[in-house]
Amino acid sequence: MNHNQDWNPQHYLRFVQERTRPATDLLAHIRHRRATRIADLGCGPGNSTELLRRTWAQAQITGVDHSAAMLAKARETLPWCRFVQADFTCWRADAPLDIIFANASLQWADRHDVLFPQLLEQLAPAGVLAVQMPDNLNEPSHALMRETAAQWQDKLTGVAVRPPLPAVAEYYDILMRAGCRAEIWRTVYYYTLSDVADIADWFGSTALRPYLNALSGPDRAAFFADYLARLRQAYPPRADGKVLLALPRLFIVAEKTSV
Repeated sequence: MNHNQDWNPQHYLRFVQERTRPATDLLAHIRHRRATRIADLGCGPGNSTELLRRTWAQAQITGVDHSAAMLAKARETLPWCRFVQADFTCWRADAPLDIIFANASLQWADRHDVLFPQLLEQLAPAGVLAVQMPDNLNEPSHALMRETAAQWQDKLTGVAVRPPLPAVAEYYDILMRAGCRAEIWRTVYYYTLSDVADIADWFGSTALRPYLNALSGPDRAAFFADYLARLRQAYPPRADGKVLLALPRLFIVAEKTSV
């Protein structure tokens, strides 16, 4: 995972309602469960952690994130929760967990064939791993990002970007080998945004970050303008003058049924 420059919680939270909706939908599939120990992996500024706190007010909830800035915002919002600065691929719970919640975070890690079994091992019997990941690398927003980056490849050498997700069948096999019962589904969200600048701004706090962080001020501005020009061709204004951003997301809920 690339942690060269810290995340910006204010930038990320500009679209907080849209970013939190998938976490709410994921939570709906597990909110009926009892839980006393919960981990929120890649908790960011705490918007997903807050959902968990509202649902399981008496549980011990630990948010894990590598970003000091994101955790500072989370601690400010949720002082009664525990937050740990760590790479969630390396972090280990100190006791078995009833729920591991990961909203829009695991997609940044590679080797899911290794990561998912490691997470499942940290669950108590009948514990649940609940995961939501953007599955949008083939959408115009990201294909055009890669096209733009190809024009700047001499200045973007070594930039670490998000790896593609494994196929659904691979996740299914990983979960079955680990002795789980699993639900897997995919939902496409359509976000109404003012213009293509909002699309670029949306990804400026996530997928676009590695490219922008690698460039100096003038180059960064030129790269951003190049990306915007490509977006205008792919996302024309709709009848109300706004643009529609399609963002597919993959959901996985796995219950540990064997030790």
